[in-house]
Amino acid sequence: MPKADTDWMRRRADDIDAVARQVKKQLGVADEAETALRSGAAGWSFLGGLGQLEDRWEDLNKVLRDELEEAAENIRFNASEYDGNENVLTELWHDLGARG
Repeated sequence: MPKADTDWMRRRADDIDAVARQVKKQLGVADEAETALRSGAAGWSFLGGLGQLEDRWEDLNKVLRDELEEAAENIRFNASEYDGNENVLTELWHDLGARG
């Protein structure tokens, strides 16, 4: 059975964390765009819906970040579990060898 590359798994979890941070940064970009739109389209009727649009964007952004963070946590957990199981099997193998 091939051995899992737990270091690689942890690096991918770190990559997912980096993506989650980039997603969060989009909130600032969206705020800047909303400010520019409000000042550039003063008097337009669609501006009344921008608050609702912003709320939806923030909710979506949070859902995406939560999913990414959960995925990273799960990958790290699985890597740790695999390492732990591997250590138990190695110790058992050595114990059996010492008895024989």
